[in-house]
Amino acid sequence: MEAGSLLQSFAIAKNGRIVSVEEVERGQACECTCPCCHGSLIARQGDVRVWHFAHATGTDCEGGAESALHLAAKAVIEHAGGIMLPGMSVKRTHTLADGRRATADVSRPDTWVDFDEVQTEVDLGTVIPDVIGRTADAAYLIEVGVTRFVDSEKLAILQDLGSPAIEIDLRKFDREAWTWATLEDAVAQGVEGKRWLVYPDRGDLEALAIEKARLIAMAQPEPLQTQPQPSLKAHPSPARTRYRVQGRIVDLIDFPFGVALWSPYDAHFNEVIKGWSRAYGGRYQPNHRNWLFPTAAKSFLTAEIAKRQ
Repeated sequence: MEAGSLLQSFAIAKNGRIVSVEEVERGQACECTCPCCHGSLIARQGDVRVWHFAHATGTDCEGGAESALHLAAKAVIEHAGGIMLPGMSVKRTHTLADGRRATADVSRPDTWVDFDEVQTEVDLGTVIPDVIGRTADAAYLIEVGVTRFVDSEKLAILQDLGSPAIEIDLRKFDREAWTWATLEDAVAQGVEGKRWLVYPDRGDLEALAIEKARLIAMAQPEPLQTQPQPSLKAHPSPARTRYRVQGRIVDLIDFPFGVALWSPYDAHFNEVIKGWSRAYGGRYQPNHRNWLFPTAAKSFLTAEIAKRQ
């Protein structure tokens, strides 16, 4: 949205409320001011050009239209009391030890979320999001971009906070002017121009996609066995003990440096493993999709798994 291409569709009314040019009196009778320079505005409501605000001085200030649109977008979220969140889709590939390979994707649909509370410009110490929409379970951080957007530094801060965060890019719509209706469609109801900055459940979706790909690969015909080529040095496979916990495969693998626990992703069982990890100094290995524990934890893990069989 190049400077000068956007008409000023919103302004600050005498009572301090953000208003559209469509809901005020014509000319200087609107008694409106610019949120950027605080100068007096005129409501131009002619028959030829699209209705808009203009500065009474005759020269529009730089950034007035963008600042007003930014304020109006935040007001739309406050008035709507919720927002349509864009969906999320991840695709992952898994290769079995015998070479069978498959790719799968897991998606979550666009979802409307109702907020219990909506706040604007709240200082969180390290960052001031444009809007925070709070529910009983989470605080959604919302950034509205007109000419300025989230940079790498701010993105890193948001990622450290870990709360779900999105950015709404109003520049993508390339409109000359806005109304409350068109702005509500873009900011509250639609998903075009919205992107996830932080999606806390992305790791879970990736794990589901990998497990889905693994199952697809396992369903493929096994490759023909070929005569193994002699190796210069034998590498014995680590000892693996397989259990079944409520129909779920759970493997304990012995390594010289510890014991690894692997199981297909399950949200409830994953939380149980996290608790074991905190208690015994385990850690998740994303490259291997398993949890590595100290060797001393094996007896504890064996006993806990046995309880759940």
